Amino acid sequence: MSTVSSEQNCYFCAVSRGEADPFIFENRSFVGVFDTNPVNPGHALVIPRRHVVSLFELNAAEQADYFDAIRGVKAVIETTDMFDLYQNMLQRDYLQGRPMNHIETVLGLPFLSAQPDAYTIGNNDGRAAGRSIDHLHVIVLPRYQGDVENPRGGIRNVIPDRANYQRR
Repeated sequence: MSTVSSEQNCYFCAVSRGEADPFIFENRSFVGVFDTNPVNPGHALVIPRRHVVSLFELNAAEQADYFDAIRGVKAVIETTDMFDLYQNMLQRDYLQGRPMNHIETVLGLPFLSAQPDAYTIGNNDGRAAGRSIDHLHVIVLPRYQGDVENPRGGIRNVIPDRANYQRR
């Protein structure tokens, strides 16, 4: 459910209005930006222009634009010089005073200049799922061979005690 006050104070509404992070992709319903707290090179977000909290609130037009936005962001990730991106990000005025350790860590990763081997794509749809900002945002997370010790099970591992489904 959206309200005027939540839209005025919503960080992702500001992003979608072009008042924060620069767009790397846009269509009629979504914008894409590189995450300023990256966990891997190319970590990006797809954000609806309209203030909606849940993926399940998207209207028909937004649903039609959803996968176009994900594909568009993926294409940008794969053609971006990640070293230049994160060096530039460290210099952005509006990020000064914020912790930069995520950016600095990504700059030191051995696969910084490699093409992604895979992607994890999803969103935390609700506070119980880990959402921290009440505006839908889809995470497009490039994955690289060796970025975690054992990626098997992928997103299932958000609940590690119940993630193992392998038959012995």
